[in-house]
Amino acid sequence: MTTKTQGESSREERAHYLYGIVREDGGGVPELAGLGDAPVRLVREGGLAALVSDVAGPRAVPTRANLLMHQRVTEAVVREHTLVPVAFGTVLPSEERVRELLRVARAPLSRALSELEGRVEMGLKVYCHGDALTRRLLEARPELARGPSELEEDHEARLEAALHDCTRKDLDGLKAGLRPLAEATHEAPPLGERMMLNAAWLVDRTRVAAFEARVQSLVARLDAYTFRFTGPWPAYSFVDVRLDVESVSAEP
Repeated sequence: MTTKTQGESSREERAHYLYGIVREDGGGVPELAGLGDAPVRLVREGGLAALVSDVAGPRAVPTRANLLMHQRVTEAVVREHTLVPVAFGTVLPSEERVRELLRVARAPLSRALSELEGRVEMGLKVYCHGDALTRRLLEARPELARGPSELEEDHEARLEAALHDCTRKDLDGLKAGLRPLAEATHEAPPLGERMMLNAAWLVDRTRVAAFEARVQSLVARLDAYTFRFTGPWPAYSFVDVRLDVESVSAEP
């Protein structure tokens, strides 16, 4: 019969905050501090390992400090490990519940790790400067200027259609230029009126430098836009695993 030490028992009783899942045989992770400066450690079960840290209660408050800490932990791990990231706020009541989650979700988690093997997420948001794009378009196509007998609303509609067509072609060219260096692409709805593109690319870690260089080359030709290029990130946009934490967390 196996008995637990006092330290092991108290750890079982503490709530565990979950950052993500890696392979059990992927080696150790860097020494990291998680939420509340608690050390991040691995809970291993059935070929998988959960990145966790102890937390005081059943809920993680989404403060800026906590959100940034979650992000820093996952960013540090994904530099060297394939990671299935978990959304902020996932808390399980004990280490045994973490192990149970790994057992229950072993198949989809293993499949996700295989699909993400050696890959990271790169993000690109594109914002349009309407006035600059209009000036560029009118210089290139003088026929778009308002005619002497043209109604103002007709001219605005004609110019708006031309601007939309120009933007579509610019963004299609940008995406086509990046596609050969990515394994997959995910587009989310743009946020706000000025955002034209809100996209993520799944990129092999060995091709990140080439992908960054391609982005810089392509955006240099598009001076009527502003770009926000980020990454590498854990591949949140390319993970489709639902962890049923509530059923696992429920007391028997």
